[in-house]
Amino acid sequence: MDTFERTGELPLYQQIYEWIKLKIDSEIWKPGTQLPPEPILSKDLGVSRQTLRQALQLLINEGLLYRQQGKGTFVQNTRSQYELTILTSFSEQMKAKGKHPSSQLIDIQSNIQPDHKLQVQLGLSPHNRVLKMVRLRLADEMPMSLETVYMDENLCPKLAQQDLARESLYHLVENVYQHPISYGNISLEVTQVNPEEADWLQIDSTSSVLHMECINYSYNSRPLFITYAKYPQERYIFTVSMPRRQ
Repeated sequence: MDTFERTGELPLYQQIYEWIKLKIDSEIWKPGTQLPPEPILSKDLGVSRQTLRQALQLLINEGLLYRQQGKGTFVQNTRSQYELTILTSFSEQMKAKGKHPSSQLIDIQSNIQPDHKLQVQLGLSPHNRVLKMVRLRLADEMPMSLETVYMDENLCPKLAQQDLARESLYHLVENVYQHPISYGNISLEVTQVNPEEADWLQIDSTSSVLHMECINYSYNSRPLFITYAKYPQERYIFTVSMPRRQ
């Protein structure tokens, strides 16, 4: 490891930040590289673990590093861009970036009575029943989002028998069940994760995530399904192109 030399110009944590950032920018530490454990790295640099953590947190906030719970700190791969100008599935996004999408089915339940909010969002009555599906979405085996989907259980009969670990839900809805998706209404907010969600996403339980709510509609404006997704902020950048009103 290159020797870290202190200067008197910046706070110590900022000097550590600049030293690590230089290694990342020059690709001495390439994307995916695991940093030495904090006790070792702080000892090698001659700083306290608290000072090191301040520097690491700055780099995590900038998306240059990320933590995997129980594994350590890694140099971030290029953050995936989620373009909000066109409705695409997670699988379509990842394939377009040359990544291999996959899913882990965490839970699937049917015959659930929708609460009032779901009734309004999906245009259902209290007598309807919905299907709930929770999946972890991965790209090249890295957790990218945790999705919970609700839909009228009559929309896609026997959906649980499909290969939900491999198949895109958009593909199934459109091509197997013949419900073309016309558009989606999306809202975004920053929120926290609970410990279980943090474990699935391999992030710290104190991390903030981007929470997306997306209702997908058919061509006759019928609500098809709603997705609640949580994205680790260090792995995603949401972009949008907005024309100026004429």
